[in-house]
Amino acid sequence: MNLLRHVTGTGPTRSKTALSLGLSRPHRGRGGVGNARRLIGRDVSGGALRRRIPVWLIPGISVGAVFAALAIAHVRVELIDQGYKRYSAVERLQALEEEKRALTARVGELRDPARLAKLAQKMGLARPDHVITLAPPGDELRP
Repeated sequence: MNLLRHVTGTGPTRSKTALSLGLSRPHRGRGGVGNARRLIGRDVSGGALRRRIPVWLIPGISVGAVFAALAIAHVRVELIDQGYKRYSAVERLQALEEEKRALTARVGELRDPARLAKLAQKMGLARPDHVITLAPPGDELRP
């Protein structure tokens, strides 16, 4: 964008900035290098871009910034707390899985037929000579 066109505008009327700089006509096309050189080192804003923040808004911005900082700190503390809880839960899960493996092995030992046969023999129990099969009422016995 041409600096002079930006300063003076493109319409038939001249802007306040063009009037304050003493430009006689708006720039159209080439040949405005001489006018552009006159602008070097000058303040072309004319004070239009200088906006001041109202005094009553500064405490509101400060309070908002403090609340935002506290909210961010709270979120970070919660995130760290959840990390510790997750770590504890993972440790507990690993301990429970190890306990499950040990208990599964123990059940396998207790149900071992060879162990049960030795235990029954030690208690004086013997294998039955014959087995009687009972059926629920109304069902036929199958050979």
